[in-house]
Amino acid sequence: MNVYINLLKSSENIEKKAPVIGIDGSQISEVVLPKVFYAPLREDVVRRAYIHLQTHKLQPKGSFKGSGHKYSVESWGAGYGMARISRIKASGTGKTQSGGMVPSAVGGRPTHPPTVEKKIYKELNKKEKNIALIVAVAYTSLKDAVLKRGHRIPENMVLPIVVDNKIEGIAKTRELKEFLDKIGLREELERCREKKIRAGKGKRRGRRYKKKIGPLIVIYEDRGVTDAVKNIPGVEVVKLKDLSVLHLAPGAKPGRLTLYTLNAFEKLDEVLLGGLR
Repeated sequence: MNVYINLLKSSENIEKKAPVIGIDGSQISEVVLPKVFYAPLREDVVRRAYIHLQTHKLQPKGSFKGSGHKYSVESWGAGYGMARISRIKASGTGKTQSGGMVPSAVGGRPTHPPTVEKKIYKELNKKEKNIALIVAVAYTSLKDAVLKRGHRIPENMVLPIVVDNKIEGIAKTRELKEFLDKIGLREELERCREKKIRAGKGKRRGRRYKKKIGPLIVIYEDRGVTDAVKNIPGVEVVKLKDLSVLHLAPGAKPGRLTLYTLNAFEKLDEVLLGGLR
């Protein structure tokens, strides 16, 4: 914990810089790397935070209390050459003399049904969540982690990727695709278009295809780019104030290919390290 808090107190002049890419795909300037990119890398911290935050999306579920108790039942007892299971007494139903109520009978109550009282919401300390987010951001500058996730980037690409603020104002999908092509992410976009048919019953439950996770664009202000992203498979946009470990480390694996607009990049220390005060 103290290691991350010291990032906030550190006053060292850090000389490392990242290139800023313009709307035409060329370098227009440079910007000093924020302190969060020098945080110690702890994949276990990111994984723990991801699992806890995932539980915040779950909805409590349970079975109907009267499930399997529709009919009046009674066991016949011994001496009939039949199992002494509870049998339905109602006549004229088509289920007379058949088993009922007990879990082993067709239409009986569930054996161990889910209960709404079960605690499925995992609490996460505020500072622990902030540290996990800082670490997840730091992983976006590590090329080995990005490639390990399966992203396809040019060999000469410098991470982290910082782009001009004009990107926030792109409202057309075609223009955004052209920009991503110019900076060398055409192969990555082609990878994201691939779809795989899911194995198992999920095909019948509204999740027939498995889709790839592509680049994440972190912006400071939305001026139309959110609409442009909707028709590009795998690409997502998120405001800096809404940034979460769920965005940066899908599947609890840090190193997602991330693009930062210049405004968002310069505000990283203020927003992320401010939570450790």
